[in-house]
Amino acid sequence: MDRPGGHGGGTHLALAPVRDRAADQAELLVLRHQVRVLERQVKVVGWRQGDRLVLADLARRLPRPAWSTLLVKPDTVLRWHRELVRRKWATFAGRPRRGRPSISEECRGLIRQLARENARWGYLRLKGELRKLGFEISASTIRRVLRRHRIAPAPRRSALTL
Repeated sequence: MDRPGGHGGGTHLALAPVRDRAADQAELLVLRHQVRVLERQVKVVGWRQGDRLVLADLARRLPRPAWSTLLVKPDTVLRWHRELVRRKWATFAGRPRRGRPSISEECRGLIRQLARENARWGYLRLKGELRKLGFEISASTIRRVLRRHRIAPAPRRSALTL
């Protein structure tokens, strides 16, 4: 059923074009009265997730005293909002970790063992030996492991090798 002004019956207040204030107030009074009639007939309202989302978002825009007109208690709206925020951040927990995966304890032990037994080997030589054993590790990771365990790097060579 069309209203005067050519607006369809399904038009929402938030989406309606600019109209005169009297028409908006009349529509609001009609909607409030319809809600009162429905409240008398329905004892328990079945809120869907989308309904909760819309109501929690719109309630944030209302002044607190106006929350008394809601079908639910203000505490319920706040709980719904907390659940929405919690659900939003919970999606980040399921994401895969970024960056390089951590190395195994076996690999760390092997790095320490090779560095202690071969004190003159530098990070690149250790990297090459570990690659031969099936471990693909960067030289910077090897350096980080050795520093964490306070193993000094190989001595610098000041002369040319023969």
